[in-house]
Amino acid sequence: MLASHRLRHREVRKIVDSAGFLLSNKCGGFVHFSDRPRSRYEGLFFRLNGRVYRTIADIGIEGEVKEISNKFYRAERILAGNRETFFMPFGRNSVSYELDSEDQVSIALDVRKIYESGDFGGNYDITCVRGTIVIEFKREGECLYLAIKADGPEYGRIEEWKKVFYPDDEKRNSPPFELYVYDALKLNAKKLVVSFSDKKRDAVREASFVFQNLYELKKKQVRWIEKRLSSINAQKDIKLANNCCLNSLYQLTTEDGIPAGFPWFFQYWSRDELIALNGTDRRMRKKILLRSLKNLREGRLPNILGGAETNADSAGWLFKRIDDDLEIFTKKERELIKRKLLDSIRNLDLSSEPGKTWMDSVARGGKRIEVQALALNMHRLAFRLTGRKKYRKLEDGLRDSTRSRFWNGEILADGEGDFTVRPNIFIAAYVYPELLGREEWIRCLENSLPKLWLEWGGLSSIDKNDGRFRAEHTGENPESYHSGDSWYWLNNLAALVMHRIDAERFGAYIDGILAASTSDILSRGAIGHHSEISSASRETASGCRVQAWSAALYLELVEELFGW
Repeated sequence: MLASHRLRHREVRKIVDSAGFLLSNKCGGFVHFSDRPRSRYEGLFFRLNGRVYRTIADIGIEGEVKEISNKFYRAERILAGNRETFFMPFGRNSVSYELDSEDQVSIALDVRKIYESGDFGGNYDITCVRGTIVIEFKREGECLYLAIKADGPEYGRIEEWKKVFYPDDEKRNSPPFELYVYDALKLNAKKLVVSFSDKKRDAVREASFVFQNLYELKKKQVRWIEKRLSSINAQKDIKLANNCCLNSLYQLTTEDGIPAGFPWFFQYWSRDELIALNGTDRRMRKKILLRSLKNLREGRLPNILGGAETNADSAGWLFKRIDDDLEIFTKKERELIKRKLLDSIRNLDLSSEPGKTWMDSVARGGKRIEVQALALNMHRLAFRLTGRKKYRKLEDGLRDSTRSRFWNGEILADGEGDFTVRPNIFIAAYVYPELLGREEWIRCLENSLPKLWLEWGGLSSIDKNDGRFRAEHTGENPESYHSGDSWYWLNNLAALVMHRIDAERFGAYIDGILAASTSDILSRGAIGHHSEISSASRETASGCRVQAWSAALYLELVEELFGW
């Protein structure tokens, strides 16, 4: 089949084994489909009252999908003789579905909270209210409504349960691999809108409004997206992938912040959000940074906004991003930053508990190289803000201590007493390049890269010769997660670091990473978005289909290489 992208009268088409698309409404909802049902995390999802619901499991017409096309503000599935167009208006719990010519559209339902995995059943009641199909779902005291407004009000009831097998879930070791969904109805239509609410009246009104104002909503959305796209002096694929990442991050970002990724990391994860921050506009960057400052407790940030569990490095990333963007803050805000930073330094614990670094699925406790680098940056920022020599001396002492404990003249240790080769050395170089001199960084990378490099254009998360290395992604079982899987965000960051240290010497690595990431964005997974991870053995679109920090670091890499 084909995966295609069209932007400003330019089109890129690629032959792929399979592809999917994902559109978001910028308030936590999304529509995600492939050429055929592949996962229980595909379908039409809406956020309501702080919860994310799957509502429609499948919608479409008979026939084989020949092409999936990303048009930035809409997505298309092209079949022999017809074309399906999906559009999700920002700020609304609705989606529109259109065909080039009228056909029989089937709708299968599966109303459940996104993480609920059993066959819950429930009662679906289908009625028609003033030309709008209303589906009422009841289960255990919960009552939810889907309203369907179509240009052909006639519909036929199917009302049968059917079992659907999801091959991607089986591949990910993410049971259940089969679910019963409710094959609800068929209707002859060319255009329809689906809206969702816990109030019947609201669902009906919204479906009617979106249906009647669809043209204007599309025009408005095109303008919003066009304003955020850029033009860089790069080859066509890279230029297009760069704009895909700008669009992906824009669609992912809500008024409250940046969810880590869709479909299943829809929460605001502090580390992911702060790493991804440079891909957003100034207003959102400042909002997230000030909100994160207020959430600091004894130098720690919660893993997830509103949660109790904390981690070892989010606070360090907070002050790294503040350091990157200090000019956007007022004098009063800088005083707040200074107070919070000095309090965090007083509470600083450089020894991480197992599971508290970003490599949270492996027992990586003790002093870790990226946490040391983040702490060094915090001390440097403290001197910048206060001018007090105390913090310069603390920085110098910590740098000397880190060098003596982690640097053996050949490679940087991943942890104190742990010289396992991992790509966290690139995080250290990104956050605090002064840790080593330029020639030392060159020696470190030249000695480490052969142990990590994957010929398709990525880095393993552990030395390929280590007994813990896993060449294949193990899915929901985290065995491979930080023991072989290649992380696109870190690949992009590594290429950026290598370009800064010696672009010519490391040119082949930089080019390989750029090519692999560009390919992932344009022709793998949910096209137009950057995946979370890949298997080590070959490039795959694994993990989350839409990952914020992957897109953000691709944008940083492209800006480093080509400028805006």
